[in-house]
Amino acid sequence: MEYIAFTFVSLLLIVGLMYAESNSGGNPTPRQIKNRIVFNRWVRKWKKRLTPDEIIFPMLLGIIILGAVGFLALKLGGI
Repeated sequence: MEYIAFTFVSLLLIVGLMYAESNSGGNPTPRQIKNRIVFNRWVRKWKKRLTPDEIIFPMLLGIIILGAVGFLALKLGGI
């Protein structure tokens, strides 16, 4: 029980410190601004690549279904 409480308190402390640190950066350096622009472009490219359209969404859904069927076959087959 103490381990669970310690883990929970530690997690809250870590999240709180991350939140406090993220709000302290009100004046980024020019290099940080450039890095943020580059990272946002990279994220937008990946979001555009992964938008559900006629091809990607059914393929991902099929992979998930085949993986679930394979997992169930292994678990129920006793291997």
